[in-house]
Amino acid sequence: MELIQTYWHQLIFIGGLIVVAVKLSAAVKELRKDVDDLTRRDTYVEVVKLRAQIDMHEKNISALWVFSNQMRDRFNGTRKSD
Repeated sequence: MELIQTYWHQLIFIGGLIVVAVKLSAAVKELRKDVDDLTRRDTYVEVVKLRAQIDMHEKNISALWVFSNQMRDRFNGTRKSD
């Protein structure tokens, strides 16, 4: 009992440090989960944007091939009936 009476302020300080450490650990885990969620959402948004760009490029490439084939047919004098 004398030990507790002598070192009570140090014991309270150590107990407070433990409580703060546990709370900080829980807060860090929660924040990490939030960051992971935001990263997943940002990744999904980027994938959707990239997919739209790829689709647009594929359409442009297809249109260029059609135009190229039409020009080739014009210069060769062979016309396809559309």
